[in-house]
Amino acid sequence: MTSPAEILSDRDGSVGWIRINRPQRLNAFSPTMRQELGDALQAFDGDPEVRCIIVTGVGRAFCTGGDVKVMEQLIADDDVDGFEAMVRAGARVVQLIEDMTTPVIAAINGPAAGAGACLALACDLRVASEAATIGFGFLRVGLHPDWGGSYFLPHLVGYARAAEFFYTGEMVSAERAEQLGLVNRVVPANELEATARTLAGQIANGPTSLVLEVKRTLRQGMRGSLDAILEAETQAQLRAFRSADFREGINAFIEKRAPKFGRRQNGAHGREGPA
Repeated sequence: MTSPAEILSDRDGSVGWIRINRPQRLNAFSPTMRQELGDALQAFDGDPEVRCIIVTGVGRAFCTGGDVKVMEQLIADDDVDGFEAMVRAGARVVQLIEDMTTPVIAAINGPAAGAGACLALACDLRVASEAATIGFGFLRVGLHPDWGGSYFLPHLVGYARAAEFFYTGEMVSAERAEQLGLVNRVVPANELEATARTLAGQIANGPTSLVLEVKRTLRQGMRGSLDAILEAETQAQLRAFRSADFREGINAFIEKRAPKFGRRQNGAHGREGPA
């Protein structure tokens, strides 16, 4: 039997829908999904009939980030190139959303964690179900934030709160996320898609060229340099991949126990001495 597509896309009038479709793994990213997500975004952005895009998840999660089983295999294979390819594919998605002419709405239907949370932040607008939770637990598995999280999160909530989110990895409720400005609005679960569709319709019905200009202006107003942040994240991720902390984080997650990370020594991330 042919496996179902892990990224689903369809057009409803002037709105393009992208659904992350790996519900059996809470929509955690498989090795190919980042590339497929970017391709779907790019295809809709090139479609003159599409004036807004909605990204959501199938099942009870939005996206829980990278699949730890995939990470475990990358560690076993010492596959730095494969890991870097995945990190850069995520960075490509974020850069596409940043540069594309079409506004993107994240309809957060459930847990959005790690890369999934950062994907939501990269979108122009975020609508969350009351059942949604958001968190940035990269450090819990010994990894550095990526997907532009180091750029978008402090812009949205300020440095101190961003630091707290990253350092603790705490998951927060949709209500708290709205209070902090992480999401635009929170609605009952059974109203999420209708709310996102209505919002997308409002955008699609607006003056397309001006929507593009406003998006571009807003993004430029935020920018220090996203390119620099993405590259810094990628290099930090590669260093993290080589660290003992990453291996410990993944093993602890799989074994359902608290991780025992090493102390930082000689300025390295979880390393004892120089690499």
